[in-house]
Amino acid sequence: MIGNLGEEIKQHSNPFANLSQRGIRRARINALKAIILDLDPDGSSNAALPHGARDVREGFIFLQAREDDPCPLHDCEAAALREYLGLPPSDTMITVHRWAKLRIPTRQNCYSAWKEKEKLLELHRTARNTKVSRVS
Repeated sequence: MIGNLGEEIKQHSNPFANLSQRGIRRARINALKAIILDLDPDGSSNAALPHGARDVREGFIFLQAREDDPCPLHDCEAAALREYLGLPPSDTMITVHRWAKLRIPTRQNCYSAWKEKEKLLELHRTARNTKVSRVS
């Protein structure tokens, strides 16, 4: 990164001030690309998915690792999932495969508690809230 920024220096009389301005400019451009995804053609959904990933549409991508065997949901979890999907109540058990990560349309990764709990406390990722809503 420093080498790339060094190549962009235009005024050699004050290289450190120029270097810091180039870094600020690059940070602003990256922030805009994260907010407005259409500005970054390389970050498009047409790019190849990582190994083992599954595209679940609308910019959401499940990323490795994935649980080998499906896990049954608790009754309260199954009820919440049925309500979210608009399914009628049922006594049928629901099983799901858990995934370690979800990439959201802003290209940020959300980490599941399933995998994070296996790590040492010092290696846990900082938690963030993700709002899930159904668009009608």
